[in-house]
Amino acid sequence: MRFHFDFVRHAVANHRGRWLAISLGFVVLYYAGLLLFTMLRFGETPNYAVFHDVLGSYRLIFAGTPALSDALPILMDEPWFEAGYKNPDYYGIATWSYMLIPPKLLLVFLTGVLVATLVALAATRKEAACPTSPLPAYATAGMGTALVGLTSATLTWVVCCATPSWVVSLAMLGMSVSLALWIEPAGMILTSLGLLLIVGMIAQQLRGLAGAAGQTL
Repeated sequence: MRFHFDFVRHAVANHRGRWLAISLGFVVLYYAGLLLFTMLRFGETPNYAVFHDVLGSYRLIFAGTPALSDALPILMDEPWFEAGYKNPDYYGIATWSYMLIPPKLLLVFLTGVLVATLVALAATRKEAACPTSPLPAYATAGMGTALVGLTSATLTWVVCCATPSWVVSLAMLGMSVSLALWIEPAGMILTSLGLLLIVGMIAQQLRGLAGAAGQTL
């Protein structure tokens, strides 16, 4: 096992610039794409952006929620940043918005790190003259990334619900609101499946490197 951790460490170290660019760039591109998707869907540009007083919100939550077990889930769902469109014809109500919420942001970053690690390992295999093409691994990891990206979306839409949820994006794409809300509980399963697909491709690259080095996983 340590042998394979060494493979990961060396692959990341040898492709440090690419690894950092993909890890951080994935987060930036994901949220930029989420905002662009919403803008194109409604034909509107955001007319407000807010950095929420997170520390103040945390104090109020702790003051009003005696049980720590109840307070922590509420804390985790507090948005750090919000941008969207307030319709001036409807009393300034936010008709749509997207938010940065810590658990989802961390999940998107983790996905970027895993994808970057896969790319670094695939590049290392290529340098080791392994004949296998990385394209199938990239395609499978791409499906996993799509699942995680879909279920990590934190959008709100006044037609659907004011609570940020991944199924809001499905409703925006034309799925009925009732059906979208019905499949919402499947989000955790789809997220886990997506991560497993990416991790599985990383394990495949490690097995290839181990085989080239005359060892087995």
